[in-house]
Amino acid sequence: MDRDTVVTRKYSTTRSILLFEGGDRLAYWRRFAMLLTLSVIIATMGLLRNSGAVVIAAMLVAPLMTPILGIAAAMVMGWLKRAFVLTLTVCIAAVLCVLMAWILVYLADVPRGILIPDQVLARTDPGTEDLIVALAAGVAGAYVQINKAELSLLPGAAIGVSLVPPLSASGILLYFGEPADAYEAGLLFATNLGAIVLSACAVYIVYAARSVAFGKGRRKLNFTAGVVITMAFLAFVVVQLGKSTYNRYLETRTEAEVAQAIRDWADPVSVEIIRIDVNAKRKRAEVWVIVDLPPEAQFKVSSVAGLLPESLRETSLVDVLQDELGPGYLAVIRYQTRIGAQVILGTETVQQAPDVEKLSDEE
Repeated sequence: MDRDTVVTRKYSTTRSILLFEGGDRLAYWRRFAMLLTLSVIIATMGLLRNSGAVVIAAMLVAPLMTPILGIAAAMVMGWLKRAFVLTLTVCIAAVLCVLMAWILVYLADVPRGILIPDQVLARTDPGTEDLIVALAAGVAGAYVQINKAELSLLPGAAIGVSLVPPLSASGILLYFGEPADAYEAGLLFATNLGAIVLSACAVYIVYAARSVAFGKGRRKLNFTAGVVITMAFLAFVVVQLGKSTYNRYLETRTEAEVAQAIRDWADPVSVEIIRIDVNAKRKRAEVWVIVDLPPEAQFKVSSVAGLLPESLRETSLVDVLQDELGPGYLAVIRYQTRIGAQVILGTETVQQAPDVEKLSDEE
């Protein structure tokens, strides 16, 4: 028995899983197509319903982990042609997932005017932490494929890496007319794909195929070429993720600075900041602010501007935002006023309500 046969037998990913060959290959592909379709349906509905539990169910059903691990195993064994075929298969399946998600949302006739669910938006901001998770999940998935005794770990690996949900999110976002966010969701899938292949290669080399990968001849050359291509792909992904992570850092810092500027502008008037969302890439900002009016304002008949304290009328909120963000930003401002009072019950003592944040700190 030659070395390659011994190494191949140590994989649980051979033949039916790795090569997708044999007399029952049509049955396998039918099963693959059925599970992939079910996974897309579950993920799309879960994202639209904003249900994390349903999205997790889609991760467990998705069959994409198998061919992705097959790419890594084929690379390690020096089967470059099979690795290419499996890569093409995964890419075609990914495109079909996006298309199926778009069709599902279209058939459901989801109104385009509604707010995009948070579960969808959560997959439009990939960062370097997603790459780390994908690397770890790839190690876990490859380890389980080699050690069948650890099959109980497979659901955890499937949940840890997100394959079908980002593709479904991409289809949903295309339906909503958000191609930029759809690209970001696709980038998350690409991150997981490249990281799983690379980390799975490392596991397979350590556990089974070290002699093949580091041997001599054509297979070693093919393995080296596969790893170089994967590393180049991951380098491109890392650059994109680095930009996203840096933009997120800038946005977080800018949001904190805008919040502080609003508090300084309103001081000593109590102001509650409901939401500040800055998108530096698109130069868009959304600000929700509630300003407390003095108790006596309820007895006056005048415009809101007339009820505001004089200090707030001197400098508008728009001016504050322009000073912090700069010109050219599209700012969506939701500015509300309310009567704020502090009453000592049983007496006629009515005072201005204390600042909302001070009350939160005391609690």
